[in-house]
Amino acid sequence: MNEAPVPSALTSRSVCLLALLLAFPSFGFVQKYAGLAGLAAYLAAVVAAVALIATFGHRFAPWIGRHFRLLTIFAVAGMLAGFVVLHPFEDDRGPGKSSDRNEGLELAVARMAKGKNPYYPARVFPGPLSVFPGSIILSSPFAALGNSGYQNIFWLTAFLLATSKWFKDKALALVLLAVPLAISPAAMYEFVSGGDLISNGIFVALLAMLALRAFADPAAPAWHRWGACVLLGVCLASRANFILLTPLIGATIWRIAGLRQAIAATAVVCLSSLAVSLPFYLIDPSAFTPLMSRRKLALVNDSLPWAGTAMIGMTVLMAACGAVMLLLRRKDEPIPAFFRWCTFVTLTPIVCAILFSSFVHGAPDFGFLRDRFGLMYIPFALLGWGGSWLRKPDLTPSQRTLT
Repeated sequence: MNEAPVPSALTSRSVCLLALLLAFPSFGFVQKYAGLAGLAAYLAAVVAAVALIATFGHRFAPWIGRHFRLLTIFAVAGMLAGFVVLHPFEDDRGPGKSSDRNEGLELAVARMAKGKNPYYPARVFPGPLSVFPGSIILSSPFAALGNSGYQNIFWLTAFLLATSKWFKDKALALVLLAVPLAISPAAMYEFVSGGDLISNGIFVALLAMLALRAFADPAAPAWHRWGACVLLGVCLASRANFILLTPLIGATIWRIAGLRQAIAATAVVCLSSLAVSLPFYLIDPSAFTPLMSRRKLALVNDSLPWAGTAMIGMTVLMAACGAVMLLLRRKDEPIPAFFRWCTFVTLTPIVCAILFSSFVHGAPDFGFLRDRFGLMYIPFALLGWGGSWLRKPDLTPSQRTLT
């Protein structure tokens, strides 16, 4: 299996679901500045935009396909220019007002280059580093260029090229790149501020795709499969929530390559993640600040002492359910189904945090999303549901493919 199956056109239910998934990460921003009424209007606008693209976007697909190379150059140049021009303005707002994710990664890389523990003392600004070592390693080349925020441009470009090959549709790939950025204030702010949440979701999704495709292709060399598993393990060792995708990876490989391959692949992924993370933990367990990330999931623990534990438990349960469903639902294409379940697993702790916070405050409260954590599931959602965004129901498979 070297490419995605040709999907049917988006149904009205799929349009609403995709729109909700794309809009959800920005709910915290919108509620802060426009209230619940503004949030409802924003969601309606996103649904309308997704529906319009699903209905009429195929008319522009041939033109986009013919000019794909030029449009890609403009897209990359636009992202680079936008970041270079706008990032200094955001960064100059100062501590407590601007995002500090890129500064944290750059400080960690600089300390690691000097042979120090990358997990700097909590008293140092920026605040405690919440990412696992895989994220530090993957951001190192970009930090060496002067700003870890450049990784967003690299991984967004990689996502564009990968989706154009995976879906065999260049126009669709450009839509999957441009529209989520354009309609999401959270994504735009994360990009301008140089935060790593966009990149983090993309590199995990793309390395998972690479590994699954290698196992799905009987002609793929063994080093492709196991090398992809090693790299995927490094990517999963970026944030704690991604480690819970491992059962989904094992279940999908079981579907496409058999139980023995699934056990071996899962073992390689887990060992790779441990090999990256464990040495940094053993240096100084008390200074391993990623373990503090649980506090972000326990913002309402003062009122609901069990909330943080419940969120983690629900996420583990969702991962287990997803693995079982991937094995049982044999009619579903395994790799697109894998990405859909990854979306649900990554989304679960965020939804739990919002539900608990809303319960404590007695009203809908999307404040947890102001830190833009929801952006991490967007690449999985686009790979799971976005493949039929520009499809026209009455076209044959050969007509749907842009060459």
